[in-house]
Amino acid sequence: MGGRFRTWAAIAVALTTAMGLSAGCTSHEHADRKFPAEAAEQIDRIVRPQMRARLAPGVLVAVHDPERGTFVTAYGTADLATDRPMDVADHVRIGSITKTFTATAVLRAADEGKLSLDDVLARYVPGVPNGDIITLRDLLGMQGGVWDVREEPAFADQMTAKTPASEWHEGDRLRTILAHPERAMPPRDRVEYSNSEYYLLGLVLEQVYGKPVHRVIGDVVAAHGLRATTYPTDTTMPAPESRGYAHFDEAPTDVTARTTPALFGAAGTMVSTVSDLADYARMLGRGDLLKPETFRARTQFAGDLRYGLGMMEYGRWIGHNGAVPGYTTHLGYLPERDVGVAVAVNEFSSPPLLGVTASIIWFGVVRQLYPGTAPGAAVRAQPSPSIPAVADLDGRLRRTLDPSVPVAEKPLRIADDDKDPELITRISRVYAPVTTTVVDATEVGPGQMLATTVLGGPERRVPTIVPFVARDGSWRLATGWACETIRATGESSPACP
Repeated sequence: MGGRFRTWAAIAVALTTAMGLSAGCTSHEHADRKFPAEAAEQIDRIVRPQMRARLAPGVLVAVHDPERGTFVTAYGTADLATDRPMDVADHVRIGSITKTFTATAVLRAADEGKLSLDDVLARYVPGVPNGDIITLRDLLGMQGGVWDVREEPAFADQMTAKTPASEWHEGDRLRTILAHPERAMPPRDRVEYSNSEYYLLGLVLEQVYGKPVHRVIGDVVAAHGLRATTYPTDTTMPAPESRGYAHFDEAPTDVTARTTPALFGAAGTMVSTVSDLADYARMLGRGDLLKPETFRARTQFAGDLRYGLGMMEYGRWIGHNGAVPGYTTHLGYLPERDVGVAVAVNEFSSPPLLGVTASIIWFGVVRQLYPGTAPGAAVRAQPSPSIPAVADLDGRLRRTLDPSVPVAEKPLRIADDDKDPELITRISRVYAPVTTTVVDATEVGPGQMLATTVLGGPERRVPTIVPFVARDGSWRLATGWACETIRATGESSPACP
């Protein structure tokens, strides 16, 4: 792995993992009269700053709460070419939320006696490494050990290249899995996210039902009564649609048509609206369509991912998130209050240097409206200093990330660097191959600021964000950002828990 690649990888990991902070746009609202105005204002205060800092053209938010009422709002722009505002009826790609539908289809088939979760994969899809001992239950729970082909250069090119060198065709994913038996891991050894496992479950469903997976999933959608949710058979989307954007350089690129069924299959192909997603969150979280014992098995969560059978656990919430080129989504259900919350954003780049925005906004909303129900303690906010001028922050960040500047002379500190004064020196070595240019600074919550920054390297310039927290009357670089940066390079620090 070359030095420049390590730099981008370390920065991507840091900015993806460390910025789960609680968290001028056109909005189109549909809220019933019951929904509290104060709660709507709280959502606005979370969404708008995150959009600005993370360069998200548009955001959709839906809260379906039996006590508070219904709130559905569209922020920002659906189509940058025409300037059309985002609308609550806009369709978006939902990425890995597709997995929840695929899992439901498999679990329904088990309830109907069409298959057993203890069937081995080889019974339906021959030739997969370890397929004679991988069960369908393993695949559902991300414990099959199947290699995720996102590491295959030809596949990764579909995500990371502005103009991919080749097109990914139907069957390429299976052929790639079969061609690399050395990449397979033993099943049931650990919980590890793999899109390939759900792609294979789609092939299983086709064998069991004798029809294309989009029709099998369509039956699940119809049984739920979802009218705006589909599994497309090509790159087209139902109207009205939000365009999806990615940053391969400083300007956003329309990648709406980048996602094909051949690329993600039953792991991430579906399309929906934010209202359908919020309704579906409640259906999914209640176990609709499944026998009670099947749903209990589905909600046994394991590993650091807290993954069940096509469902994830987020504190007291259950649901799933999703990301494909141009779109991120997140939905969750709070059983104790029968609440569904969904967020969709029409920007996603790989690597995600701007963060997985839908999840960041989703966590911000649920922590605000339903305190104590989602993981991650609220930031111990200190009074926010004034937001620095962009030019001033730019100069201070550049000097701080300059490895030739001694620690004592660096103008910015890391929040917990008293535990490791040299941590900033190691961070500056990671950033040494690139230049940083701050283009905006946004307060995104009490004592929290994001610097929207352009990273410049020999081959490209891309936007990213650098998080700050308030400490002792000044802005300091967030400890989590620093820790994930050095972890991505294989290092550790006393400042990092």
